[in-house]
Amino acid sequence: MNQVENMATQQPGEVEKAFVLWDMGNCPIPDGHDPLTVVRKIQIAVEKSGHVSRNGEISITAIGSKLREIPGEDVMRRLSSFEISLKHSHRYTHDLDEWADANPPPSTMMIIDDHERIGWIASKLSRLEDAGYRILLAYPPQRDLAATTPFPRSFSKQWDWDALVFDEQQETTTTTATTSLVFSQGKYNDEYPFACEVCFVAVKTFEDFIAHLKSVEHEYGEWDRYASKNGVDRTIRENLPLGRSKEMDVLLIQDMERRLMKRKERSRGLLRPRTRLDLF
Repeated sequence: MNQVENMATQQPGEVEKAFVLWDMGNCPIPDGHDPLTVVRKIQIAVEKSGHVSRNGEISITAIGSKLREIPGEDVMRRLSSFEISLKHSHRYTHDLDEWADANPPPSTMMIIDDHERIGWIASKLSRLEDAGYRILLAYPPQRDLAATTPFPRSFSKQWDWDALVFDEQQETTTTTATTSLVFSQGKYNDEYPFACEVCFVAVKTFEDFIAHLKSVEHEYGEWDRYASKNGVDRTIRENLPLGRSKEMDVLLIQDMERRLMKRKERSRGLLRPRTRLDLF
């Protein structure tokens, strides 16, 4: 236990809390497994880590960039019924900061993701642990151990994701969880547990969330992200993914025309005659 952990002790009567970020693209629910069983195994694993005692609260946010495919609408609906927050996102470092702001140490954070992606944020996790948070990790087994970059520290506890999910000794049907599952207690997440980071949308109900993921606005938001990330010239018609739907075509053409107009305005500005004011 480091010095910060010695100083940051739980006050009597306070509810111990844990936050689980679960990347469902890299750590999906295995085929044939009941989502509730997997959730219970995560919950019990956090409890058995020794950092969240009886009557504590565990918030789980399941994230992914293709949630309609993995885990799919039916599984998402079941997860939401267990008070699992859902978020369409390509990253989650902001979620860690937001939850930490709303839940001071000592508290627990668990990251379920690919080993490499966890490695990308290892320095942030180290800073959080130094601040008094307990960091738990779960990730699939590494195929090439020689090429795997080790984490800068061991953190509080680590699991092999496959072993955690397939552990037959963890009798979730007979083991009673002593903690409660609650929607993520971030700054706004408990009120709006379903969110799309790409489109900056947060809603209160699962039905509104799935409707957004099916909307043309979301489809355009994903295209906008891809085009921005890859430097696509959206003033060239041939570069646009036209033909998906009439609604999508309208948004793409409007964006192209807006960009062409801005380009013309900038061009006029560069070619305008110099005035006496330009000399000073």
